[in-house]
Amino acid sequence: MKYIIVPDRAEAKQLPFYFAVEEYVASKYTDDDYFFAWQVEPTVMLGRNQLIDNEVNVEYCRDNGIHIFRRKSGGGCVYADSGCIQFSYISFSESVNLAFGDYMNNVARLLRSIDIDAQLSGRNDILVGGRKVSGSAFYRLRNRSVLHNTVLFNTQLEHLAKALTPSHEKLQSKGVASVSQRVNNIGQYTNLTLDDFLAYVRKYMCGSEQLVLTEEDMREIAKIEKELASDTFVYGKNPKFTEVRKKRFPDIGTLEAHIELKNNVITNINLAGDYFLIGDLDRELIDLLRGTQFTREAVTERLEGIDLSAIIRGMELPQLLRLLFGRPPHVKKPEWLKINLTSTQNSGETANVIAKHHLNTICTSGLCPNRTECWAARTATLMIGGNVCTRSCKFCNTLSGRPEKLNPAEPQNVADSIKALGLRYAVITSVDRDDLKDYGAEHWVKTISCIKKENPDTILEVLIPDFMGNKQLVEMVMKARPNVAGHNMETVRRLTPSVRSVARYERSLDVLTAITQSGVMAKTGFMVGLGETIEEVEELMDDILATGCRRLTIGQYLQPTSRHLPVAEYITPEQFEKYRQTALNKGFKFVESGPLVRSSYHAERSFHAS
Repeated sequence: MKYIIVPDRAEAKQLPFYFAVEEYVASKYTDDDYFFAWQVEPTVMLGRNQLIDNEVNVEYCRDNGIHIFRRKSGGGCVYADSGCIQFSYISFSESVNLAFGDYMNNVARLLRSIDIDAQLSGRNDILVGGRKVSGSAFYRLRNRSVLHNTVLFNTQLEHLAKALTPSHEKLQSKGVASVSQRVNNIGQYTNLTLDDFLAYVRKYMCGSEQLVLTEEDMREIAKIEKELASDTFVYGKNPKFTEVRKKRFPDIGTLEAHIELKNNVITNINLAGDYFLIGDLDRELIDLLRGTQFTREAVTERLEGIDLSAIIRGMELPQLLRLLFGRPPHVKKPEWLKINLTSTQNSGETANVIAKHHLNTICTSGLCPNRTECWAARTATLMIGGNVCTRSCKFCNTLSGRPEKLNPAEPQNVADSIKALGLRYAVITSVDRDDLKDYGAEHWVKTISCIKKENPDTILEVLIPDFMGNKQLVEMVMKARPNVAGHNMETVRRLTPSVRSVARYERSLDVLTAITQSGVMAKTGFMVGLGETIEEVEELMDDILATGCRRLTIGQYLQPTSRHLPVAEYITPEQFEKYRQTALNKGFKFVESGPLVRSSYHAERSFHAS
C-alpha cells in the first residue's frame, strides 16, 4: 500500500479537494492500494443521501465559520476540524463490505498498537472507553472501494455537539442523550502529539511506500473538486413528494422515503438517510419502483428476486416494506394455537438439571411451544457451541452476534447431563459457528464421543448446521456415528433468501445428501405460514426425497418477537394433516406434521418408524 503525497498549492484545501483526490486516485492509479491522512478547517460533512435540515444546525455553522459540504459515500453526518484526522483508503477489493471490515479492524489495531484500547462497535464506529472516537463510510467507484474515516484527536467537541442535530431516535439507539455524551478525543489516551501520531500512522499503514501526485494530477483533481464543491451537489434540490416515511433499522441506519404519487402510483421516490450505499440506487432500485402501484403487494412483486443488500448495505425486502407501509396487517392467532406452558414437578426437575450443568437449550432460546410437555417427559434438546449464533436468521430467536470461545468442558457437561436426566433418547443441536475455521465440527465430534462413552444405551440424534457446505466436515461428524442426523431446510426455495441469513437452499440439500450417503439416518424439517404455496411445499418434499432423507417434520412458523418476520398465515390442522398424507404418499417413512411440531418433537417415534 502506498501513501499519497499531496503537493502544496496556493488555494485552501477544503473538504471537496480531499474527496476529489480519493476519486481521482481510485480512477487513475490502479496498481496498488492507497492511503493518506489529512485535516480541514471546521467543516460539517453530510452523507451522500442525508437531508441538511435533518442533520445540521445551519445557523450555528454560519455564525461560527463552519463549512458545510457533502461526500459521495453514505453513512452519517460528521464534524471535522484541524484536530480531527481524516484517513482515506482506496482498495483493490472487489467486495466493499469485506474491504470495509478489514480496514476498520486495521484502524482499531493501529490504535491498540499505541496502547489505546479501541474496540469496533455497531455498523461503522470505533469506541474508546465506551465513547466514539472514529466513524467511517465507503462507496464503490469503477471497481475500486473508497473508504474513509475520522479519528477525533483533539477536536473542538463543543462545535461538534452544536453543529450536528441528529434525531433523538438515533441517539437513543446509541444509548445516549446528546452528541457530547457519545464522542471523545483519543489525544488524552496517548503521549504522542498530533504530528507524531500522523507520522506513526503513515509508517504503520504504508512503511516507506508512497505516490507523489503530479501537477497534471492536481489539474484533474481540481475539475472533480469543482463539482463536489458546487451548491448543486452540496444542497441539491428539495424533492417533490406526497408521502414521507421514516424508520431507523439497527443494522442499516435511518431511512427517510420521500414518495411522489399520482393516482396511488409511484412517479418518483427518494431515499434519504445515513445508510451505506453499495450499488446504483437510481438504476437498480428507484427506476424499478417508478410506475408501481403504491401497495405492499405490488412493491413486493416488483422487487421479487432483487438482492437489496447489494444496493443498500444490510437492506432486505421486509425492511423496505416496513419503511414504506409500516407493519404488515396482524394475523390473529387461532384457537388451536393456544399453548399450555404451566410447569409440572417433572418439568421443573428437568429445568434444574439443565441449570445445574450450565447448559443451553433450543427449548428456551428458540421459545419452543412444547418445552413444558417435553421437560415433563424428561427430554430436552441441548444446544452446544454457546448461546450466541454468528447468523441472524429472520425466524430464529437465538441470540446473534460474536460468540465467546468454545467451552472445552461442554462435551463432558452435556454427556453428564444426559446421564443425570436418564435419557433413553437425546437430541443435540448447536448454534452456527461461522467464526471458527472448522465451523465447530471438531466440537461436535468431541460431544458425540463423550455422550456415547457415558451413555452407551442412549439413542443420539443430532441436528447439525450446514458447515458452510463443507462435505468433509459433515462426513467427519457422521463418522462419530450418531444414530440420527438432522439438518433443517426451514422453508421453501423461493423464501430461503429472505428467511435464512446465510444458509442456501441447495447447500442444505447437499448436507442431507452427505448424511444419507454416510449411512446415518437422515431427518429434516421445515416451517409453513411464511407465505409459501402448496405447490412450493410439495416441490420441497420432492427435493428432500431426492437426497435420500425419509424423515420429516412440518410445523407452524410463530413470530418470536416484533423484530422477526411476521406470520403470513396460520395453517389449519386440517391442512397439516393433508401435508402429512401427501408426504407419506410421496415416500417419506415418518412425518410429524402439526401447528406446534418442531424438529425434535416426538423424535424417538421418528427413529423407530419402519
